[in-house]
Amino acid sequence: MIIAIMVMFVSSLLMVAAFTAANGDIHLSHIDLTQKQAYFAALAGVQEYEYGLEANPNYWQSCPQPKGSVPGEAAQSYEVTTLPASTDPETVKVCNSANPFATIIESKGTLANTFRIKSTGKAGTSKRTLIANFQVAGFLNYIYFTQYEVADPESYNATTNEQKYCETYRPQREALEARYGSSLRCHYIDFGPNDNVNGPMYTDDRAAVCGGAEFGRAGREVPDAVEMDLGISLEGCGSGSPKFNTLSGKPTENSPELVPPESDSSLKAYVEPQNEFTGLTYLVLEGGSDEIKVTQSSGTRKIKWPKNGLLYVGGSGCGYGEFEQENTDTSTTLAKEANCGSVYVKGNYKQSLTIGAEEDLIVNGKITPYGVTPPAAPPGTTTLGLIATRFVRVYHPCSGGVSGGGPEMENLWIYAAMLSTSHSFLVDNFRCGRSLGNLNVYGAIGQKWRGIVGLIGTSGYDKEYIYDERLATDEPPYFLAPLKAGWKIARETAP
Repeated sequence: MIIAIMVMFVSSLLMVAAFTAANGDIHLSHIDLTQKQAYFAALAGVQEYEYGLEANPNYWQSCPQPKGSVPGEAAQSYEVTTLPASTDPETVKVCNSANPFATIIESKGTLANTFRIKSTGKAGTSKRTLIANFQVAGFLNYIYFTQYEVADPESYNATTNEQKYCETYRPQREALEARYGSSLRCHYIDFGPNDNVNGPMYTDDRAAVCGGAEFGRAGREVPDAVEMDLGISLEGCGSGSPKFNTLSGKPTENSPELVPPESDSSLKAYVEPQNEFTGLTYLVLEGGSDEIKVTQSSGTRKIKWPKNGLLYVGGSGCGYGEFEQENTDTSTTLAKEANCGSVYVKGNYKQSLTIGAEEDLIVNGKITPYGVTPPAAPPGTTTLGLIATRFVRVYHPCSGGVSGGGPEMENLWIYAAMLSTSHSFLVDNFRCGRSLGNLNVYGAIGQKWRGIVGLIGTSGYDKEYIYDERLATDEPPYFLAPLKAGWKIARETAP
């Protein structure tokens, strides 16, 4: 009996120990499960914020704080907040929708031009937090982008073989040239000794550089990226050596390829009916009154600034064939453009705006933010986008060697992000007339083919391109992107 009682006592102790151990494991397993559920709830919050940015790239400016339950899991929830930048100049560091660029976007260090959100997930008594860093993706990361560093074959009536020849990158072109000889033309365009590209730049091709051309902004805490995917070709067209204000002192090679969309026709899906025009159109932006003067063959009228910030000009059939860069802006060519989806633009703007053209967009005068005197930097987050399927051109009528267009076309200033999806940004009649000083672009330039803006020291313009830092985070309405628009997650951490 004593032995039996002792065995039962020991067995009871073992059962109590086993139950205690099992109960502890159940508790730990439950904690582990709810922590994982809280993590995925936090991830759902990040994904909802990312969805908001995909629908509206300017979503971040309103300091959104999305919150809700995980679909199908009512006990799992998340809350998201937009974090203030460490460089926020305000005393109370908090996301401020009245001053979003300064209070949300990092302006210094390795995280410059990014912003952060905090997503907190809850499941039972467990909480998990994710910090996500967002950076913008697209052509507006650069002051200057080209797919091909040669003149557009359409600008000099290239043959079919030349068209195919030019639609390859430089090493392939050189191989084709060796095979077919000089009968195949593909005009390489040099960066001249007086050219300055003040900001990050990118080309999928090999760039031709001569003399003391300068790339990137000097003295920056985080040097600009100068990405020449296939390197550089040093040409003998000027004294001195090019200067690269980059981390390595030279351009980066072998970067991922960027390819522009074929056209800007997708903009038609978003434009309000009253802000879509047909045929050759002249626009004068009058930011002081928030109006736009519109002139067409039917007459002149004024319209209110578009509520969604988008204008589009389509065509009903062009009367000209191949574009000739050196025979433009005459009464004959204007007559042929009457039914084209082309638009002339100048003036100033106080609200963000994007103007799209089915054919050409022509800058025929100074374009600046309202109240800004060049070369001053633009304040706030108001930006302008100019997009054309064919050419973004600078108006320069010229006859008998005499430049036209008036004094306002000399040392021209354009504060805008410009994109030619299928062709180039260029200057009309660049060989004709006198030197016009600097072509000052404060913004960004994107183009499929390299456009010619002048002959070195002879005619047309020298380049003075300045990157508008705001475009890295605050793009014009409905601005197009190479693959997918807007922002991408650069880094995600779980403190």
